[in-house]
Amino acid sequence: MEKTKNQPKTKAGYVAIVGRPNVGKSTLLNYLVGEKLAGISPKPQTTRDVIRGILTVTNGKKVGSSCRGQIVFLDTPGVHQPHDKLGEEMVHDVRHSLDDADVLYWMVYPREIGETEERMLGWFKGCQKPVFLLVNQIDKFPKLQILPTIDSYQKVYPFREFIPISAATGENIDTLIRKTLDCLPEGEFIYPEDQISDQNERFHAQELIREKLYHELEDELPYDATVRIDSYRDEEKITRISATIIVSRDSQKAIVIGKGGLKIREIGRTARLEIEKLIGRKVFLELWVKVMAGWKENTSFLRKIRG
Repeated sequence: MEKTKNQPKTKAGYVAIVGRPNVGKSTLLNYLVGEKLAGISPKPQTTRDVIRGILTVTNGKKVGSSCRGQIVFLDTPGVHQPHDKLGEEMVHDVRHSLDDADVLYWMVYPREIGETEERMLGWFKGCQKPVFLLVNQIDKFPKLQILPTIDSYQKVYPFREFIPISAATGENIDTLIRKTLDCLPEGEFIYPEDQISDQNERFHAQELIREKLYHELEDELPYDATVRIDSYRDEEKITRISATIIVSRDSQKAIVIGKGGLKIREIGRTARLEIEKLIGRKVFLELWVKVMAGWKENTSFLRKIRG
């Protein structure tokens, strides 16, 4: 359909959110789409798959843009030095997302450039796409600490934008959306206007269970645990989910279950509430625990549990 003179441009495209672990990528995704799609915890590598969230802006004036548009965000695993097959696949997913995206968000904290950042700079060399540097947590750090960070990054890469933000409070997020729309290609919406993800509820349920697992056992359970959805059935009045928590050793199984089953019941209760909030209906959640030594090196198993 031909545009009239006063009709705003329509833009659509993909944005990859990258950075070291625990820098706030998933918090930013959840804020942008207005729903909790990605699990969040203080434990590194809570995000193990690329989580896709969709923001549709039908009235660009609300964010100060002359465009209406749809942004598909790719929340990627934290960049780290992999020590197993799982870690290798996660880093591969980050690299692949850089290729898929039209715009890149590089999230950092107000801190010096370290080895992880040096490694990522190597990835961006020769990149023809707009790269935004997002300095996160400006609600917690003083301006005198933020400005030197921007200055140090400005010297090492020609970023399109430097935007201090707070992924938690939403400070400067309207500016971020406006500048992102400016950089996206013209095109029709990729998804329906009311859709916030193209990944199914089963996938997001798995993410939320794993988040609650880490929250409940933050100091007791290492990185050696994951979640597998065994069945997901929508009935007339309720969704029934059966999931298994996979650990590497018998001692970890006992920790997850807890004395008298207290821990696993609490994990199930809090996960169920989050899933109900996301899908908008009652949920019956059944959790099991299984020991699977070496699951992080098991390619066929990783293929089943990863998005």
